[in-house]
Amino acid sequence: MESNDNLEQLLKRMYAHEEEHIDTSDIIDDEWTKFEAEHFGSKQEHVKREKSPLLKIAAMIIGVLMLSGITYAAIRYVRSSQGQDEKTPETIVVTNSPSSVVDEPLAEQDSTQLEPVVFENAELGTILREVADYYQCEVVYKNQKAKRVRLYFTWDKKAPIEDVVETFNQFERIHIENENRILIVK
Repeated sequence: MESNDNLEQLLKRMYAHEEEHIDTSDIIDDEWTKFEAEHFGSKQEHVKREKSPLLKIAAMIIGVLMLSGITYAAIRYVRSSQGQDEKTPETIVVTNSPSSVVDEPLAEQDSTQLEPVVFENAELGTILREVADYYQCEVVYKNQKAKRVRLYFTWDKKAPIEDVVETFNQFERIHIENENRILIVK
């Protein structure tokens, strides 16, 4: 109720000054100063309260910068891991079907030994080592990179070595020659 009375008195004073053509800005400034003192305390406290929005803005800017940095780091990490994936050797799917029988009689071979062998994402070097051991051949690499080519390969042990070599040679990145039981990888 007291504030309503003060407000009425203020309006009457301002209205009286307007009729007299007196500048009311001084009265308004004085009243604003009184209002600040009542509600905000001293002027120093008012200045401190004005700084708090600036601190909030600064904190938001720092937060945005940190978020941007984290995002940039995540993007770089993903790109670098994708870059490593692109450098992995090409995967080739190969299946080998029997076209003839191995020179060794079937009666002398164990039936479990004649079952197809499946290589899943194995290096050519690993596959050829087993094939060469089975056919009692030697492997010579003239191209060392070919040794690391990865394959999905089903090897039928009933097929002769010539058919196995022919299957490998169907691909551009692999060229193998069989010379007197020596497999030459070019």
